[in-house]
Amino acid sequence: MNNKGFTLVELLAVIVILLSVSLVSVYGISSSLNKRDIKECNEEIELAKNAAKIYFSLDGLNKSKVTIEELKEYNYLKEKTDKLKDTDEICIKNGSITYSGTKCS
Repeated sequence: MNNKGFTLVELLAVIVILLSVSLVSVYGISSSLNKRDIKECNEEIELAKNAAKIYFSLDGLNKSKVTIEELKEYNYLKEKTDKLKDTDEICIKNGSITYSGTKCS
């Protein structure tokens, strides 16, 4: 008798191999997306800090902090900042700019 089919063990082995490959792929993609989100968040923080530097040098002579909302309102920050909250603050002290608010993680 000449059977030309697959056994149950062979089919299960193929399914296990396909699942393993797909799990590794999904993990790699999700890891890449997470790294991209963190990088975008850090870039938005740097944009906000640079906008705050300009704000403090031109308009904020008597202020020590500014919010993201104020930077947008006064057109210092026109870029898209989805990762930052409007209530996040940027402070200046002794010429040093610090950001307090959303953490990129």
